[in-house]
Amino acid sequence: MKQFIISSETDAIREVEERGDQTEIARFMKEEVKKQLKQFLDEAPQYFCSPSGPKLALVIDGKCLMYALEPSLRIMLLTLSLNCSSVVCCRVSPLQKAQVTSLVKKGARKITLSIGDGANDVSMIQAAHIGIGISGLEGMQAVMASDFAIAQFRFLEDLLLVHGRWSYIRLCKVVMYFFYKNLAFTLTQFWFTFGTGFSGQRFYDDWFQSLYNVIFTALPVVIVGLFDQDISSSLSKKYPELYKEGVRNMFFNRRIVAIWACFAVYQSLVFFYFVSLSSSTSRDSDGKMFGLWDVSTMAFTCVVVTVNLRLLMMCNSITRWHYISVGGSIIVWFVFIFVYSGIMTRFDRNDNMFWVIYVLMSTSYFYVTLLLVPVAALLGDFLYLGVQRWFFPYDYQIVQESHKDDADNINTPDSQETKEHLTPDEARSNAISQLPKEVSKHSGFAFDSPGYESFFATQFGKYVPPKAWDVARRASMKSKSKPK
Repeated sequence: MKQFIISSETDAIREVEERGDQTEIARFMKEEVKKQLKQFLDEAPQYFCSPSGPKLALVIDGKCLMYALEPSLRIMLLTLSLNCSSVVCCRVSPLQKAQVTSLVKKGARKITLSIGDGANDVSMIQAAHIGIGISGLEGMQAVMASDFAIAQFRFLEDLLLVHGRWSYIRLCKVVMYFFYKNLAFTLTQFWFTFGTGFSGQRFYDDWFQSLYNVIFTALPVVIVGLFDQDISSSLSKKYPELYKEGVRNMFFNRRIVAIWACFAVYQSLVFFYFVSLSSSTSRDSDGKMFGLWDVSTMAFTCVVVTVNLRLLMMCNSITRWHYISVGGSIIVWFVFIFVYSGIMTRFDRNDNMFWVIYVLMSTSYFYVTLLLVPVAALLGDFLYLGVQRWFFPYDYQIVQESHKDDADNINTPDSQETKEHLTPDEARSNAISQLPKEVSKHSGFAFDSPGYESFFATQFGKYVPPKAWDVARRASMKSKSKPK
């Protein structure tokens, strides 16, 4: 890398310092820092012109940084820093750490992350958007002031590339799904007002509106926010470029919001007009036309079924908890409407909803509509997702397709042959992954170093290449007894 070094350890500065005049020292060092910043800013563009040019790095020590952070020079420092791939601030005070973090946070409007293990890092951790503390030999001050705590610096890779990326994708899906399901539900009532002349007549029963977000569509989105994974943790670390999808806001931007809004509008039109128009020519078992509450109950049933099924279409990994939550939410709706229309309406003196669901389910119209409406509503989403994945795939979707057969070939002869060509570190990691998981009752640097695997391997008849620190069994670990 091409290094831009701004140091106070120069002959000219030493000569001024030997005179002992503090005013002259401050003036001279400020001029030196200003001159070097201008020189490096003029020199940096020439390395951007050539595609094979070296990456840039800025190294600045604490004395020079004190003057570079002054209001007249901080813009030059920020501009030069943003043009460099790496910036190293050495021998700086805790206050200067926080000032540099705030400079990038506010001046460049970037998301900042600070990580430290001691009390001198607390101000920097608190100044950043996200602070990470390492519980180690330096004490617990950094951990107590941080947003996340890890035992060793190496765990930062998993925190960012795996759990951080998963969390970003999950949050985007949860936010967009809440927006979508409420817009589809609300617009269905909006289309009804055109037929009533904006008289204020409600389309849904009050209990339907109150329990829609609380019970009928609440649990599935929580499951997605907890368990959804687009790719495995090993692939996330194998392809670190996937992390940039979050930096570029690819899953939460105006285009994504507009797409979800369009499908919500389309589905609300299907819910209202498909159900209302088809019910005008249908009759119940007594030959009577369906009333307002029959149509609204039918429409609400289609809404609950559709938005819950739409959740499954947005999931990258579907577990039994997804099926339980989605199926359970739909079943809870039917249980509620059976109880509400059959029993509770008598106590509430609500004659409008009395026996509605029983009348609906006694007709073939109910079952045909319940089958066709969700299919028609989700057809547009299905086509869009298919076209997007085929012709405009995200990076993680390309990785999914590239490794879609990996899980099926774990025990095949080909996979056994590839294991013979693994490097020693890869062989060790593969052997460790097959060991039973050990549970530690402690945390921190002293108890989480990776020096116990080879000992536990011998307890279960497996060989793991030992390392220098594998000398004794960890006293804080509970190992299962060897089967007889």
